[in-house]
Amino acid sequence: MSGNITVGVDGSPESLTAVRWAAHEAELRQAPLRLVQGGERPVPSMPFSPYASTRSRQADRILRSTAEEVRSRYPGLTVTTERLTCRADHALIAEANESGDVDLMVLGSRGLAGMDGFLIGPVGLAVVGASERPVVLVRPGTVPLTGSGDVVVGVDLHESPAALLGFAFREASRRQRTLRVVNVWGVPATYGLPEDAAPETGLEFHAVVDKTLEEALAPWQREFPAVPVVARAVTGVVGAQLVYASVGADLLIVGRHERRAPMGPRMGHVVHAVIHHAAAPVVVVPQTRHP
Repeated sequence: MSGNITVGVDGSPESLTAVRWAAHEAELRQAPLRLVQGGERPVPSMPFSPYASTRSRQADRILRSTAEEVRSRYPGLTVTTERLTCRADHALIAEANESGDVDLMVLGSRGLAGMDGFLIGPVGLAVVGASERPVVLVRPGTVPLTGSGDVVVGVDLHESPAALLGFAFREASRRQRTLRVVNVWGVPATYGLPEDAAPETGLEFHAVVDKTLEEALAPWQREFPAVPVVARAVTGVVGAQLVYASVGADLLIVGRHERRAPMGPRMGHVVHAVIHHAAAPVVVVPQTRHP
């Protein structure tokens, strides 16, 4: 990877948390940091107004002050800014897919008072669903790289895991952390019996899953021999198991395969579960299905 870390800026406390996380990440990677702010949805009946001019000046101030704070904290970091006139989701998707030099897109999230989770707004959902680059979602109160947690990756062996595992091993190597690989599986419904009613069938499938997981990890372990790996194949609800695994982690990495719908790109239920409830920053990595 040789591109920049791009982070969406809107002046909210959640956005500032994401900027601080992204700045630390850029320093870790020795990569430039790019701060991007999109515009608002246009109002057809109000092509121009004093309010729009005030909002424009305020946006400029937010971008400038955010960049100044980052430069004061990380004086050796290259920081660039850009305020785009198109609405925020379009601006960030274009940055991720068309600029050609984005390694990582970072977004903040809004907290849910009284709940163990966090909320991704429509901009974040749109970017995660359409981005061709990995997108990081940073929850409120996140401290950049605590230095005490592992890197966790959820692997679906029905997908092509190369992009996902490559990203996960590089992150664990960069952070000098243990990589915890979690695969969640169940006895296929076509067998007609739940696992607890057919324990022998469950054991047979468990052996097959373990072997498949070991084979998927082998080339990456050869490429990154210094990365400690703990691999687990477990049964249960995928999203819930990954949320449990995220507790105490520095990073949770999940894959998103291409899934088109009449209203545009969609995410699966697993990605929805972890981005709303994980206890660590979540990286969503685009990946392709097995043919």
